[in-house]
Amino acid sequence: MTNINQTPSSKSVAGWIFGGLSFIPLIGVLFGIIAIIIGLIKKTRGQIFLGICGILVTVFIYGSLYYFGFVAQTGIYADLKIKLASQLISTDAGQISLYKSQHGRLPVTLNDLGVPSQTNMFFASDPWGTPFSYTPESSGHFELRSAGPDKILNTADDIKQTF
Repeated sequence: MTNINQTPSSKSVAGWIFGGLSFIPLIGVLFGIIAIIIGLIKKTRGQIFLGICGILVTVFIYGSLYYFGFVAQTGIYADLKIKLASQLISTDAGQISLYKSQHGRLPVTLNDLGVPSQTNMFFASDPWGTPFSYTPESSGHFELRSAGPDKILNTADDIKQTF
């Protein structure tokens, strides 16, 4: 004899909610894992699939950002790196001028500026991770040079400024 008041097995809405939240980049990975676990416990393929898709969206977004920001040699991010290198050179030139006013001479190397910090703001390398080339001249002027995207000094793509 069966009990007529017995309720059918309830479907979990939480798995679907966590599956939907899994599409939020970065923190969505945690929600995706939760949705997958709930889907496995409740034996609901849709929740598992939704959690996996949300995690893959995060991987795709951050993978694309990494590629275009650090690996790609062309495109808008490459142009932004060139502009950033020019701005970093200008910032370093200001610190070199400050050093000259405090010590009465140009630093011999960029290492003479000290350790970069919040109070000593300068950059030792360009956006591609190559150290800046610093050349002081006897006339009191100096040149700062970035190796540019090819990471080789004294080539056509170098970014340089003389101060």
